[in-house]
Amino acid sequence: MAPLIDVVFLLLIFFIVSSTLTLREVKTDIALPDTDSTGTKIEESVSVYLDKNGDLSFNNIEIDLNSLKNKLKQNKPEINKNGIIIYADKEVPFQRVINVMDIIKNLNIDKLSFALKKENDN
Repeated sequence: MAPLIDVVFLLLIFFIVSSTLTLREVKTDIALPDTDSTGTKIEESVSVYLDKNGDLSFNNIEIDLNSLKNKLKQNKPEINKNGIIIYADKEVPFQRVINVMDIIKNLNIDKLSFALKKENDN
């Protein structure tokens, strides 16, 4: 029988590989990570932005982590219907992205995507 940690890592890899990747207009000061492929667009989703300094914005309004939690609670019906997209600059500290993901997870929001820029886009 495989140890539990092996099962957890396999599940983690599965969900990373099968997650939806999207591309959408973002704030101009965010340099998105590059990728060779993109998924379908989610047109009406809620947007969370993290710039290279770690500053957080919700639908283009600057906020802090505590305010983000409140905004997500207020918009939970819309988020559950259309999803949420995180636009994180490729230079943002990874822990900051994890903090945002923890808030989303604690609110039981399942439709989460990350915006990426196709390699040949400028």
